[in-house]
Amino acid sequence: MSDAMTLFSQALEQLRLAAANVPGLMDLAEAPFLFRPLVMVVLLGVVAGVIGVVVNLRSAEFSAEAMVHSVFPGIVAGAVYWGIDAIIPAASVVAVAAALVLTIVSHRSRRGEASEAGTAVVLTSFFSIGLILSLAKGDMSGQLEALMFGRLLEVTDARLAQALIVCAVALLLIMATWKEQVAYAFDRTGARASGLRLLALDLVLNTAIAAAVVSASTAVGILLVIGYLVIPGATARVLASRVRTMVLIAIAVGMGGGYLGMLLMALPETSDKPISPQATVALVMTGLLLLAVGVSTARERLARIRHRARSAQPVTVAATSTAAGAETTADRTGGPEDSASAVAPAVERSRV
Repeated sequence: MSDAMTLFSQALEQLRLAAANVPGLMDLAEAPFLFRPLVMVVLLGVVAGVIGVVVNLRSAEFSAEAMVHSVFPGIVAGAVYWGIDAIIPAASVVAVAAALVLTIVSHRSRRGEASEAGTAVVLTSFFSIGLILSLAKGDMSGQLEALMFGRLLEVTDARLAQALIVCAVALLLIMATWKEQVAYAFDRTGARASGLRLLALDLVLNTAIAAAVVSASTAVGILLVIGYLVIPGATARVLASRVRTMVLIAIAVGMGGGYLGMLLMALPETSDKPISPQATVALVMTGLLLLAVGVSTARERLARIRHRARSAQPVTVAATSTAAGAETTADRTGGPEDSASAVAPAVERSRV
């Protein structure tokens, strides 16, 4: 294990040295304590982008929120009893149990729909257990704050390696059931009729969400990780209608938000008054979501204007054609004045 960790640290250091020569990454790659958080948020951006699309298509944001709070007891137990480096392993065990409980609760409702009441009960119960554990060894308000809001700049090589493994598991779970998850999202009844096991698909999705939460818990905290899961998928849903395009946009938002947030945090202007990097990343992604909403609104208005212009065009053409036809008829008959001048000589001859 130590040899593998040494190889990982060496590879990470080589990656940092290579990134130090890339424009736009120099400021973040000049120090390991800045580069490790950058790798972490970029990794989370990829995972959250893929999972967030499924969460958005399934309208499972509340279930994701419940999973975030349900993992809290494992995070606290790992930090309190075995130390910071044991947070991810301990939280992984609780995450599996929480995913199983939430999946069963969601399928125990009368009409087969997700039971929000049951989900809320699970959320409250697990989170309360975490609070009790956090006070079991006396006053741990400082560590509790770190667990709630995260310490992104304190990410170590060991925690980054653990997060990489857990994120890989989350991606494998989603990608292995991708077609089924999309079919389930668009047509639940049809998916059941085609023989898909909806309970298994829900369990896979909840487990993937739990894995993403566990991997991000030590870095961004329990309260902010839901933004990493929801915002990229919501932004992609605003801008795109195809699932493949949504995934690409969600990954771009997750990675771009992480990069821009870290870049803003590392500005010289913030050296006197440091800002929270994980909160900055979340705010940047929120800004990207608002920008996407503005772009989508402007695009819809422009489409309406074009549609109105196209609808009015046939009427104008018809009116022009009618006027042209009238002029042609007048030219053939010579018009009223020409007709009067032609009749006048005939009248004079008849008098003679």
